[in-house]
Amino acid sequence: MNAFVAYSIPIQGLKIGIHHFKFEIDGAFFRHFEDSPVQEGDIHFDLQLDKRPDMLILDFKLKGHIKAECDRCTAQINLPLEDERPLIVKYGEAEGEEEDEVVFISREASEFNVAKYLYEFTVLALPITNTYDCQSEPNPPCNFEVLKYLESISGEQKPDSVWDALKGINDN
Repeated sequence: MNAFVAYSIPIQGLKIGIHHFKFEIDGAFFRHFEDSPVQEGDIHFDLQLDKRPDMLILDFKLKGHIKAECDRCTAQINLPLEDERPLIVKYGEAEGEEEDEVVFISREASEFNVAKYLYEFTVLALPITNTYDCQSEPNPPCNFEVLKYLESISGEQKPDSVWDALKGINDN
């Protein structure tokens, strides 16, 4: 059985207009993708599908968190994610072909599987650095020993740079 069958939308029987779907993905979902940067998490998707005679317009809204190592203190954190992404699905002969945010499917297609897009949009929502304002939490997950060490070395005087040594080179 296909592991992603739960993420298929039955488009053949849908009437023209707006439809809403909800999806939840977790660690079991991410394990189906090789070399995934996300191993554990809990992401909720609200998907609005606008079915038109010639295309489908999908609006993905995601909110949740992933397990990650904090880039500041190395503690395991629940890194919050929130994003919104559009996707246009057009009917055409070039089934499977994709352009920027446009996918083509056959007019006879009975369903549209969104698992690939749930994964891609989650990965695209990942921040460049794995940090967030965890100080506002009642019990911050921070590794205070690492933070104390970083604070102590940032207060030390920095050694003179190479440029400081070269400043007096023309004085001779």
